[in-house]
Formats: sequence, C-alpha cells, structure tokens
Amino acid sequence: MKTLDRYILTNFLSALIIISVGFGILIIAINMVEELRHFIDHEVPLGDIMIYYVYFAGWIIKSFLPVFVLLAALTSIGLLARRNEILAMKAAGVSLYRIAAPILVFTFLLSFMHIYYNEYFYPPGNKKRVEMKEYTIKKRSKRSKSSVNNIYRQVNNDVFFVIQGYDIPKREGTVIKIYRSENDKLAELITARKIKYTSRNWMLYDGVRRIFGDSAETFETFDTLSAAYIEDKPSDFEKPLGKPEDMGYDELKHYIDVMKRIGAPYRRELVDLKIKLSYPFASFIVILICVPLASNPKRGGIAISFAVGSGIAMLYFVCFKVIQSLAYSEKLHPDLAAWLINGIFLLVGIVIMLK
Repeated sequence: MKTLDRYILTNFLSALIIISVGFGILIIAINMVEELRHFIDHEVPLGDIMIYYVYFAGWIIKSFLPVFVLLAALTSIGLLARRNEILAMKAAGVSLYRIAAPILVFTFLLSFMHIYYNEYFYPPGNKKRVEMKEYTIKKRSKRSKSSVNNIYRQVNNDVFFVIQGYDIPKREGTVIKIYRSENDKLAELITARKIKYTSRNWMLYDGVRRIFGDSAETFETFDTLSAAYIEDKPSDFEKPLGKPEDMGYDELKHYIDVMKRIGAPYRRELVDLKIKLSYPFASFIVILICVPLASNPKRGGIAISFAVGSGIAMLYFVCFKVIQSLAYSEKLHPDLAAWLINGIFLLVGIVIMLK
C-alpha cells in the first residue's frame, strides 16, 4: 500500500470509528430514555442493562453501517479539502478517482464483511437481545402467551408439518398437516384434528392418512397415530420463528422453501431475502456520490457535510422503503426491488465522479 493510500484510508477509518461510536452512543442513549421506565419499574440490574446494550450495538451495526460510512467519507474527504490537501494532490497529478480508490476498495470489501456479519453474528445476538428485552427488562413470563398460531417446521428434507394453532399450557395443537415428498412430489399427507405431547413423543388424534401413488390415491382414517419422528419439544413451539429481517440468509431461505412446498404466501420473505444481499452494498455505492461532493472546499465545512450526508441517507432510505413496499404488493419483481435503488445511486455516483 502506497503512502498516499495509507494516509487517505487512515483519515477515513479514524472518522468512521469516531462517527460510529458517537452516533452509536447517541442511539443507545435515546433507546435508554425509552426503556428507562422498564429499567426502574422492574429493577433491572446494571449488569443486565450493559449486556443488553452490547447486543443492541449489534443491531446498530446491522442497520446503520452504510450511514456511518457515508458520514465518515464526507467528513474525512471534507477535512482534506478544507486543508487544501485535495487541491495539492490534484496539482501533483493525482486524479479524484485515484484519491477515492483506497476508500472504494475498502468499502467494497466492507460490504462483503457486512453480509457475513448479518449472516453469522447478528441473528444469534439479536435473538438474545429480544429475549432479554421480553423476559429480563419487561419481566414478561415465558409462558405469558398462551397460544401460538401457524407453526411451520421441517423434520428433514422430505418431511415438514404445519400446526394451525398451538395451546402452550395444554401442550397440544389443533389442525395439523404433515407432508412427505419424494422427488419433489407429494407422496403422503397426514391431516389430524389434534396433536398432543405425551410423556415420550407427539401423538396425532382423529385424522386421515393419504398416500399418493403414481396411478392411484389411498387413504385410511385413524384415532391415534404416533409422530415420534417430530423431534421438536413443546418449548420449541412456545415462540414463533423470528422476523425475516432478523434471520440469517440461509435461515430465511430455508423458511421460504418450506412456504413454497406447503403453498403458503412467502412474497414478503422473498423480498427481504433479496434485500439482505443488496443493502450492505450501500456502503460502497454512497462513496461514489459523497467523495466528489466533499472534495470541493467551496461547499462548506463539517456541518454542511453532515447536512449533505443526512440528506443523501434520508433520500436513499425513503426510496428504498418505497420500492420495498411496491415489491411486497407484487408490483415489482423482488430482484428489481432489491437492486433498483442501488443501481440508480450507482449510476448517479458514476456521473458525478466523471464530471
């Protein structure tokens, strides 16, 4: 790495760390004010509060990293421009593209790191955060919710089941359907009025078992039928699957596959799946826009840079949410919805950079 690259990247990373920590503390402080009543009313220990906000910081990274990158680039490049260092670099024959190169390369790699973080670090940490908020901060009983609706689970690659309603205290579900497929075709369907957990395993009651052959369909009724192959415990059904935005990519993809196979709606989840890959690249794309804007010393100081950065971030997120809503309502293809705003901002950034 050349001295110039190291110098530019060091300035950018310093700004990124300061802005991330500063805004992170601000976001945490705002959240603490909102949760203060629960902390006091339920006498939450200081140690638990600190652990909760460690997990909360993970949510901040997942949600706001592109904003921090944008503000850091505007600040670091803006300071170089204010000190006439950008002008000196250009006078020495260094183009704006070359000045932006180390930041562009770093943020491109950072986008992949963001995807990796969202897949392997954020989901388990966020589940801990949600559990602490519900059971440690708000002091809700883990059995305070008496029922759960629409439980979807997969036993293996060929068997999955759906429970329409599950009564937590009674440890029994109503209207269960178990699907078994062979070669991507439905081979067996078991429908039962009730499923209940006994001392050893799950039992089905009052149902019909249908077997689909190549040329004919056979069926038989039953009063009771063992479902020992369902390894889930009653505690596994006490809370539904997490929100799509809180799942990892592989976890959400698996969930969508189950929805497809049982014919359940999965449009919103599919849109969220595509966005999981496109959103982290906002960190790279916004650099193309903010570097040319910040490199002009006549455009004002740090306050102006922050105002410009906030405006760009707000415009990006508003457009992103509008497109996302259109995709939810099936007015846009999920792939187009995920990458359209990134494509537009990328094109605008390239045009600004070339001027």
